[in-house]
Amino acid sequence: MNEPTFRPRLNHVAISMAPSALDERARAEILEFYGEVFGWTEGDNSGETGNPLILYTGEYGQFVYLLPGEPALSAPALDHFGLQVSTIPELETIVERAQAIAASDARVRIIDIEARTTQGPKYRYTLTSAYVGFLLPLMVEIQHLVRDA
Repeated sequence: MNEPTFRPRLNHVAISMAPSALDERARAEILEFYGEVFGWTEGDNSGETGNPLILYTGEYGQFVYLLPGEPALSAPALDHFGLQVSTIPELETIVERAQAIAASDARVRIIDIEARTTQGPKYRYTLTSAYVGFLLPLMVEIQHLVRDA
């Protein structure tokens, strides 16, 4: 059988959280925020132990796995995982949705959009990014990366 092959790539991020941070109310808030801002949906956890909250990102095989447990992950404010978007307007729209929620919820953390250009071995690259966080111990960095001519 000839199955397609690929280099190892990111499949999921697993984060242990205090059980109280994943109670029924918190789950609903997490689902509402990440659903509204990123379009994530709840995954089926019926085959899992520990009642995790699984957030499907919309990309096949990629998800965020939130597991109730002690000790819970504790991370510095800028620890994060990254998502890449295909356009700057897409990045701006995600940040705008987060800002709209932040206007009435102080628990939303946003580091606004910034662009920087770096020189690689062969090419210059421009990275445009922003950070968004809500209730999870890790923020989400949204990135748009383009190779400059």
